[in-house]
Amino acid sequence: MLSEKIGQLTLLLEKHELEASGGIVSIQIYSELFAAYLYQNDLASARFLWKRIPQNMKTGNVEMDQMYKVYVALWNNNTAGFYKAINHDWSKHVSELMFELKEKFQQETIALIGRAYSSIFENVFAEMTNQTPDMIEDTCKSLNWEITPGPYPRLIIPKQTVDEKPIVVSSEAQLHRLTDFVSFLEN
Repeated sequence: MLSEKIGQLTLLLEKHELEASGGIVSIQIYSELFAAYLYQNDLASARFLWKRIPQNMKTGNVEMDQMYKVYVALWNNNTAGFYKAINHDWSKHVSELMFELKEKFQQETIALIGRAYSSIFENVFAEMTNQTPDMIEDTCKSLNWEITPGPYPRLIIPKQTVDEKPIVVSSEAQLHRLTDFVSFLEN
C-alpha cells in the first residue's frame, strides 16, 4: 500500500516538474521526488533528477547533499555508508519517506540474510542491519533464528524459510506451451 502511495506521489511530483514554467520547481518538490525515487530503488531516475536540479539549488543545501550521499551509498551497495547518510535530521516533507526507506532497506537486508546465510556473526549482522544487540535479539526471536550462547560476537543461525507455494503447472499446460514454442520456431 505504501509503495502504491509513493508511486502516485512520484507521478504527481513528476507532473508538477513537467508543468512548471521553465521546467524548474521548488527545492521541496525536487527533494520529495528524489526521496521517492530512492524509496522505489529507482536509482537511474534519481541520478537523472540530480542532473536536472539547477546547481544553484543544490549548492549549500545540506539536505539535498545528504540525500545525494544516501543515493551514492545505495548505488555503490555500501550498507554502512547508507546508514551513516540516512541518519540525519530530515525536514518534515521528506522525513517520513526517508524513515520508510531506512525501514524497507533494513527489512530487505534481514530477509536477504535469512536466504543467503547459513550462519552469520552478530557483529556482521549488526553492521549490515544497523541494529543494537538488544534489537538483534528481538529480531532473531521474532524470526525464530537461533543465537548461540557465548561471548560477543555470537553466531546467529537463520532458519531457512520454506517457499509457501511451489509453482505447479499441469502437464497439459506445459505440453501446450512446448507446442506453441515449437510451432513458433518452425514458422
